[in-house]
Amino acid sequence: MISRTLRRFPSEGRFSRVARRQASFGGAGGDLPKLFIARRGSLVRLLLSFVALVFLGWALPQHARAADIPTLQLRAGEDPGTVADYIRYTKQPGAADMPDLRSILESPLQRIEGPTIHFGPPGQRTVVLLKLRNDSASQGSWILTTGRGSLKHLRLYEAEGDRLTLLVNSRDPADARKNLATYQAFSTEVVLDSAQEKLMVIEFLSENSTYMPLKVETWGTFFKDRRANIAMVAAVVVGALTLLLLNFLFFSITGFKEFLWLAVAEFFFALNTVHSEGYFTIFFLYDKPLTGLAVEDFIKCGFAAAMAQFARSFLKTSKLFPRRDLALRGLILASTAIMLLQPGLALYPAEARFALHLATWLVTIAVALFLPFVGWAAMKQLGVQLWPLFVGWGSLALFIIYAAVASMGILSWLPINWHLAGPVGLFEAVMVTLALGLNLKKIQHDKVMADANYARSLSEQLATIEQAKRLAEEKAFALETVHSQNALLHASGHDSRQVIVALNSAVAALKAGERSGEDEALIDMLQSSSDYLNEIVTTTMSGANIAASDSPFVALSNFPAEALLEPLAMMFKGPFANKQLTLVIENHGPVRIVSDKPLLMRALANLLGNSLKYTARGGASVGVRLSGDSTVIELSDSGPGIPDYLVAALNEGKASRLRANDNAPGTGSGFGAARRIVERLGGSLTIVSSDETGTVVQLVLPGAFSQLTPISMNEAGTHLPNWSWLDFDQRGPFDTALREEIGPDRSAIAVTYDDSTVTRGRLSELVAMMAIKPVSAELLEHPLLSGPSEQI
Repeated sequence: MISRTLRRFPSEGRFSRVARRQASFGGAGGDLPKLFIARRGSLVRLLLSFVALVFLGWALPQHARAADIPTLQLRAGEDPGTVADYIRYTKQPGAADMPDLRSILESPLQRIEGPTIHFGPPGQRTVVLLKLRNDSASQGSWILTTGRGSLKHLRLYEAEGDRLTLLVNSRDPADARKNLATYQAFSTEVVLDSAQEKLMVIEFLSENSTYMPLKVETWGTFFKDRRANIAMVAAVVVGALTLLLLNFLFFSITGFKEFLWLAVAEFFFALNTVHSEGYFTIFFLYDKPLTGLAVEDFIKCGFAAAMAQFARSFLKTSKLFPRRDLALRGLILASTAIMLLQPGLALYPAEARFALHLATWLVTIAVALFLPFVGWAAMKQLGVQLWPLFVGWGSLALFIIYAAVASMGILSWLPINWHLAGPVGLFEAVMVTLALGLNLKKIQHDKVMADANYARSLSEQLATIEQAKRLAEEKAFALETVHSQNALLHASGHDSRQVIVALNSAVAALKAGERSGEDEALIDMLQSSSDYLNEIVTTTMSGANIAASDSPFVALSNFPAEALLEPLAMMFKGPFANKQLTLVIENHGPVRIVSDKPLLMRALANLLGNSLKYTARGGASVGVRLSGDSTVIELSDSGPGIPDYLVAALNEGKASRLRANDNAPGTGSGFGAARRIVERLGGSLTIVSSDETGTVVQLVLPGAFSQLTPISMNEAGTHLPNWSWLDFDQRGPFDTALREEIGPDRSAIAVTYDDSTVTRGRLSELVAMMAIKPVSAELLEHPLLSGPSEQI
């Protein structure tokens, strides 16, 4: 059956208007229906299998023998309803000549099974009989319409006895054009007097579908249906063109190519709606069946290619769905090739025309059934805002499957209305356009969110800049405070030096007097006081000058813990007493420290200054003890404590300026400055505990001993060959050695008795480190001397 049908594809056949509906974007059926799409290249195999099943379904017997033809009773001015039960038909082999009415009436006649008027497989001449009788008391007029506008050939007769009168002949161009222009489908008027009967005979041949929605209607109902069909077509076309213009507008505004491709698809859809309803055939192609077929296939493939390209452009399938993109590319290339072959359709042999039409079906159905899978994947990956895309493509695919099954007569009870192809296609176009709109809305929402995030980021950056500006101001204020404190220390130092001068003068006068022997005890006391005060002044003034510097230069010396604690006591006992606070300074055992005394004293001064600032009652204490080869200095106070997050931040060194109390004056840089000084000296500074009862801070320094062992500079150079030891007190040899002996890989240490600010400043530009005499073996063990300095 299948091979016979393929061989009978006509050389000059005309595909029906219903076939064009079936081949349109909203329908399927005719030659190549398709149930579903298979993945990974099995589409063609499934389609061909389905075609075989369809033709096998057609081959099954669907008729019953009838002794006579039933009569459809008509009443003037009334519509009789469905005519399917009153139709009898037979298949006639041979040429398309006038049928022999007598032989037809004597042969077994088949009846229609179900409400859908379908006459089985195409390719054979079919003769349809319908007997009408006016059962009313007056004359009546009705329209008998076939619902078809294009067939290979159709003749409509009126039987009078054994004679047939030809009423409509589709092979006559003039007659066909006149009939189609009047009725928009091959139709005729039937006028019956009261009790008059007429037998109507329709002989036709179709190569793609024998579906024929025969109707008998009154003039009013018939033209009402025609007007409704025209209105439906006009509405669909206007809707499609409106969407087309809207998408062109969006394309011109956004530049997104998906709007352009959707507009092209909607243009082809509008053409298909007009063509599938028969208007091109009625007015232009009534005598050019092959041209009509070429136009039909061209429009179908154009729509399929444009919609597939829209999917590729809109969903970025080449990046997101590469496998699906490969399939879409293949379908687009196949559609384009078929479109290019359509202009020469009349020149091809019948077999080639059928193959081309078959390929059109395959490509169109493949695109229609494949796009819902693409839409579903896009909805899952790109967002639920694309649900209209899946709904629109899915509705078209479902309509194609349903229409194919119904038009093929596989399930004869299924109703079919090919005029729904236009509304379904318009619904698809609306849904796809809605998907574009929702996607634009999401893009706009994402843009608004991005702008909001950007604005928030700018606000945070502005806040950071303002904070940096505030910190810079605080730093300037802190430096100003340090400079003010330094000035006070210098002033105090100069006053102390006046006292030292006076003491030295008194000592000189007593020694020069006649009673020098008697006043020896007084002279020793005054001399000791002068030396002790001079040491304090030197330490405080040196610390004041270098504390604010970020230079890594240090001056190591050997000194007892008392030399560090007593100046602190002199500096802070008065301010503590003024606030009615106590200050306890304890030295637990003999401790000699190897470190930079002025720097270390400045760090402790910062810590005691914080305690003085934040303590309202009680007081503070400073204790020094020896722990192995390290010095442990603990400072405790009875202040309000520091919050845990500030303690963690200060201990981890995450911020150099953190204030425990925003209501108290200051910049919050004291602890950070002390920490930097201690770390410069190779030690560590940690807040051990802090709560409402007070705070305990522990300072650990390397290089602490109970006693010292003096050594010479030569011995020091022997033990530390990576360092050059230079005696600064002998300026000539010092300058020569500094100029000639110090190479790029050797670090120099200047050794001197002078620990003044001027000396430190000069030596910091010449050597890596400074050592205060006398040099001891314990000094050589300090971590800062374990390797060459990075300052060279």
